[in-house]
Amino acid sequence: MIGASAAAAHAVSHPKTTRNLLIVAAVIILVVPVTLVAVPVSLVLAMGTNGFGGGGGACGGSAPSVEAGQNVDGYGPEQLRIAATIITVGQQMSVPPHGQTLALMVAIGESGLRNLDHGDAVDNTTIGVFQQGAGYGTPAERMNPATAAAAFYTRMLHVPDWQTLAPTLVAHTVQINADPNHYAPFWTAAEQVLAALTGASAGACQVPADARAAAAVLVGAIQAKKLNFLEPRYQQQIFNMADGTATPDCTIDPHVLQLIVVAVQAFQQVGVSDLNRRCTGMTPGAGTASAHWKGKAVDFYAINRQSLTGADTLSVQLIHVLDPYAPHGSSVGQSDCRSRAHVTLGVLTNFTSDFPDTCNHQHIQVP
Repeated sequence: MIGASAAAAHAVSHPKTTRNLLIVAAVIILVVPVTLVAVPVSLVLAMGTNGFGGGGGACGGSAPSVEAGQNVDGYGPEQLRIAATIITVGQQMSVPPHGQTLALMVAIGESGLRNLDHGDAVDNTTIGVFQQGAGYGTPAERMNPATAAAAFYTRMLHVPDWQTLAPTLVAHTVQINADPNHYAPFWTAAEQVLAALTGASAGACQVPADARAAAAVLVGAIQAKKLNFLEPRYQQQIFNMADGTATPDCTIDPHVLQLIVVAVQAFQQVGVSDLNRRCTGMTPGAGTASAHWKGKAVDFYAINRQSLTGADTLSVQLIHVLDPYAPHGSSVGQSDCRSRAHVTLGVLTNFTSDFPDTCNHQHIQVP
């Protein structure tokens, strides 16, 4: 690790061509016949149990299915079909299993997974599986489990730190129930329903609450060879954040670390090319004005041993996987790369802006 004074003394400006060659070389090393380096299926499944799964969707889980006569924790086929709809909408919106479980918990706590056309004694104007009021849409929209679920997820994703707060408090913030702890007893049933219908676990894509804990998870990913770095100095920043020895000029924003955690949980392999440049003294691109200089950005140069351009399928998938976890007001790079390729990102919640950047990685930055 280079400290503040050493970084200033040895500051360098990497030409774009040099940095591009480094990325190309790293990708070649990573991509060498995937058949020779692919992780065995049994090992992938084992890593999934340790929080490093690479399954479908964001952090694992298949499309939900309900068997004839199926019963889960007292909920029969009709109720489970509503649950499957809620899960499907969550998957389509790139909401991870934790968020899907949270939605199921609310649906169980509000209606017992039934699409009710009436409310309760406290408020008989609410309807549907989520017992939503008029502010959520027309009666037809609220009585449609799919549109009702989408409305719930949309509000849930705007709750600050929804992924780390107690689930019942997140639900209370969205639903404004009289008792903030009302939903807590339904969490276990929601987990069981999600697991039965998709095989996913609510903890499959959990985000550590602080920077040091997130860095510790990433150390495990490095050791499991799921997380690679273009330069050893950036890898060292992760180790120093994990053991608490990072100097002020070499710290990484907790949100950046959390987003890298989500990436390594969602994909089989992740390659990072840039983190805190102030720590290394490197000043390419925007120089000291870059979010990298503040430890608030990460560049992903490869996913699943395939190089990223910012406009390829994996870059777009990465952005959508990270979006629910990014703090609102975050940004993504490579807008010009996507424009030239006629690629659009679609609806995003927390990535609210984009900007041009070189087409050999995917830049992510937080406010």
